Amino acid sequence: LYNDPSYLNPWKIPNVQLWLLGFLTIRLGIVFYDHLVVLLIEKCFKSEVLPTRKPGAPPVRYVSLDTRSIVYLSLNSLNEYAFVMRLTHYVWQGGHQQLLTWKLTQLTLGNTILALGIMFLSMDMLYAPLHHLLHLPSLYPLIHKHHHRQHFPTRGYLDAGNEHPIEHMIGVMCTWFAVCMAEIVLPTTGMYFDRAMEYGIGGLLDGGDYNMTWTSGGGVHALTVMIFFQFHAALAMMNHSPYNVQFSLPFVGSASLFGAENKLLRWLDEIPFVGKWVQRIVTGQWFKYSVEHHEMHHRKFNFNYGQYCMFYDLWMGTFIEYEGPKSAGEIEASKKKGLKEK
Repeated sequence: LYNDPSYLNPWKIPNVQLWLLGFLTIRLGIVFYDHLVVLLIEKCFKSEVLPTRKPGAPPVRYVSLDTRSIVYLSLNSLNEYAFVMRLTHYVWQGGHQQLLTWKLTQLTLGNTILALGIMFLSMDMLYAPLHHLLHLPSLYPLIHKHHHRQHFPTRGYLDAGNEHPIEHMIGVMCTWFAVCMAEIVLPTTGMYFDRAMEYGIGGLLDGGDYNMTWTSGGGVHALTVMIFFQFHAALAMMNHSPYNVQFSLPFVGSASLFGAENKLLRWLDEIPFVGKWVQRIVTGQWFKYSVEHHEMHHRKFNFNYGQYCMFYDLWMGTFIEYEGPKSAGEIEASKKKGLKEK
């Protein structure tokens, strides 16, 4: 902030009063959006609650917001405000190299659907290992432990944002990374491919007689960035809600589209080492979003580090399937088993 005070005011708001008004507007917007997501889940999608929250299930333990939680939420709200201002300013200014477009006539499959997929996947591929890192015994009590006070998240935004400010900054960094990946990687890859086709691989290395730049922007439409941010916020809220929401990305596929007895899938299953990996991609198992996954992470801390898909966890062996509520007899049996093992 000392070197770049514009971090908290990229729009150059002329006075503190207007800056605070903007802050309050964003806070009210988040509260409204949190309630809107719940309304859509209940009224439009008719989603049921998770099995652990259904009537008749053993009661779960909810933790109220303590003083530290209020402090963390307050600090994180300032970081969120700065992030929203910087993201909107970045998009309004045209992004990297001022090549990001707002014109609806320039919407393409690449800068919408493909870019959106890249943003979600790249964010999870950075967030999941960093999340895993925060669970190391030396770091966990210092930063991430506070977020896991709630074993059964239920308050949406309040449980999602109730985390150490360092952890919150990591999440913001992952969001920026996702936007930059979509905006820069696609056109830069295309640029290098075109140069390679024209000059050959050697031409890329020796400099040639053409003007070679390292990166190119404009790979994502401004509308796509806004849609990504809205979905990202909604999914984070749902991950910390009691609702049993789940879906697979339709353009990747799902097991129901192919069937369990599909000959291709059975053939893939027989290929050593890579067969199961390819099968998971084809059937969409690595791209399935489910609130169940994140509830299991809060219940059993060392599993399911991903946010949107379980690609990282399936790869690292940290994925765990959902476990429903245990009956009183099962709970008592588990206690007795634990005592015997001691």
